[in-house]
Amino acid sequence: MKRKITPVTWHYIMITAGFWMSFCIFTAYAAVFLQDAGYNNQELGLIMAIGNTGGALLGPVFGTLIDRNRKIRHANVNYILLILQAAFRIILRLSPVRGILCAAAYVLYMACALPVNAVNLDLCVRLEHAKAPLNFGLARSTGSLGFMVLSTVLGFLIRRMDYLILPVAGLIITLLQAVGNGLIDRDLLKAERNLSSDISTAQEKSVSLPAFIRENKAFCLMLFGTILIFIAHHMDGNFLINLVENLGGNEETMGYLAAFTAVVEVPVMVFASRLPKRWSTVQYIRAAFVFFVLKILAYALAPSIPLFFAARTLQAPSYALYTVLIVGYADTVVARKDSAKAQSLAVSMTTIGSVLASLIGGPLFDSPDIGVRTTMLIATGIAAAGAAIALAGTRKTGH
Repeated sequence: MKRKITPVTWHYIMITAGFWMSFCIFTAYAAVFLQDAGYNNQELGLIMAIGNTGGALLGPVFGTLIDRNRKIRHANVNYILLILQAAFRIILRLSPVRGILCAAAYVLYMACALPVNAVNLDLCVRLEHAKAPLNFGLARSTGSLGFMVLSTVLGFLIRRMDYLILPVAGLIITLLQAVGNGLIDRDLLKAERNLSSDISTAQEKSVSLPAFIRENKAFCLMLFGTILIFIAHHMDGNFLINLVENLGGNEETMGYLAAFTAVVEVPVMVFASRLPKRWSTVQYIRAAFVFFVLKILAYALAPSIPLFFAARTLQAPSYALYTVLIVGYADTVVARKDSAKAQSLAVSMTTIGSVLASLIGGPLFDSPDIGVRTTMLIATGIAAAGAAIALAGTRKTGH
């Protein structure tokens, strides 16, 4: 991937930063919005689980659709998803209280927001194959920066206003995503017209999901392990306000904490292409799996807000490293005809992890007999089991 900041990179930055800022609202601040709307942890966990399930199911559907008909534009898929998101945000602003309408709108909002990331990642692969000058690591790092800035601002605003600022902020971000969507689609069209090399492999017929699993057993085993890893990861992310309040913090503290966590990701993402070459991509991903376990353990054991901040630095060698490298790794180990499916499945595994985290975490955090620390120690054990499976999957490939 190129290091120069080109117009293509700037346009990809717009859609990447837009998605992760949107993600900040519908995931990091989900507990704030839903609890202020009147839901308890178990109810908000169920809402997030259903929303994440919808997103996890839609991602591979769109991936398969794009794989099987390369004439379908990524931008057109995203435009539909963005319009639906805007509609559900308006409903949340007009009906922000506990009830069927609010819960249904939040579920559908999440289900339409999550697949955008999978579509964007396959778009990255398509741009790379079309020789477009894209620096993915830099673009992805701006996603973390966007998350950081928005998290800080929202934490400040919610303390001084109220939670109703969240759907309004979401609508503004949707506009940013829509503008970037149009610009990056124009870049892809131009790059594909200028491409002189034979790209016939992109026209090979994509296989069904069962056939994909048979052809990519090791990759799928690794993905199964990441489900468990991301259960632990999202038991922190989906219920962050609970961890913060357990240590004496509040919504503003959570905003700063989420922002700090995003900041520590940036150096890894920006300089991913400059990682020492003595390790291969798969070795770095294996290291990330180990650091996921250490990170969750550090969260569980942190006795105060300052030490909890210190523990968040482990986000860099775990989540940040995995996120920036999994796109290229999937593109390497999976045939190009199934590239969209591979990217959407990688995203869906993290989403399934979030679903299960919501279902498991809600009752655990609500239980007075278990508590926050014990819940996070349970999450550490889940992460360790997932890391063992994921490591086994990566060892079965020659890449």
